[in-house]
Amino acid sequence: MIVLFSTIVVPTRAETITKNFTLKHFDVTLTFPKTANSGDSILISITAEARSPIRVRDLSIQILAYMEGGDLQSIGSTSLATDQYVYKANKLHKEFSITISTNIPRGALVSVVSETTRSTTYTYYSYYPYYYGYYPYYYGSDSTPYWYYPYYYGYYYPETYSQEYIESKALPGTYVMAPTPEYVQLKSEYDKLSSDYQQLSSQYNEVQVKYQQATEQNRELSNQLSSANQNLNYATILAIVFLATTIIMAVFAGYLSRKKTVVMAPATTSIVSAPAAGAPAVSEPEKVKPAHQKKEVPKKTIED
Repeated sequence: MIVLFSTIVVPTRAETITKNFTLKHFDVTLTFPKTANSGDSILISITAEARSPIRVRDLSIQILAYMEGGDLQSIGSTSLATDQYVYKANKLHKEFSITISTNIPRGALVSVVSETTRSTTYTYYSYYPYYYGYYPYYYGSDSTPYWYYPYYYGYYYPETYSQEYIESKALPGTYVMAPTPEYVQLKSEYDKLSSDYQQLSSQYNEVQVKYQQATEQNRELSNQLSSANQNLNYATILAIVFLATTIIMAVFAGYLSRKKTVVMAPATTSIVSAPAAGAPAVSEPEKVKPAHQKKEVPKKTIED
């Protein structure tokens, strides 16, 4: 997912460090953040104090960054004074901010302070022409002439000499905490693993939901099975009771049937009724004698 947004970069107010530059005509102090990230805007404070009276053609600071391949590239600059005369102990102060682009590799920025001054020397040359007076200037009352006497006229011809002085000094500045190629590779692998983890986590959540549903179904089936087993036990008990009751009732019914048969059996004395008129005489029933059974008499032994 790509998120587009805009931000307002505010100069970073992190831990600061101070660097001092000593030039021929100025003492310059720079204050800037110790570290910064790519895309940050940093604030740099500059204070310069003149060491002697001098005309300043230019007093400037430039911030450079090492790019890929070792080339230096300017990412910001400013000027404290331009074509200005300063006296000793005069101070100049300025603040400016720069933005660190994302293509700047990891490393320290380079701060360069430069001064360009002009010194002028005045030289005077004298010229003395000779003027001799040989003619009278005027005559007095006694007609005595006043003669010129030799004297000199002094003429001065000034000449000036100007000299420019240029000096620069460089010191390390803010350290840029830009990602290294190794970090970029590791970050790419981390992002891929994070994406895989999110996908696996989503799948795990789905499986966990299905597992919970299966667990609920299993619990319901277990409850149904338990209820069915309980009903089966009740049915078994009822069947056993019914079977036992049936057996008992059958035995009791058989017992009652046998008892009734014994009670309802005919008597041994027979009653002979008189035959009807004209009917043949009824003979008496033949008596059946029991068969003679031979009884064996045990023989007596000699001892008896």
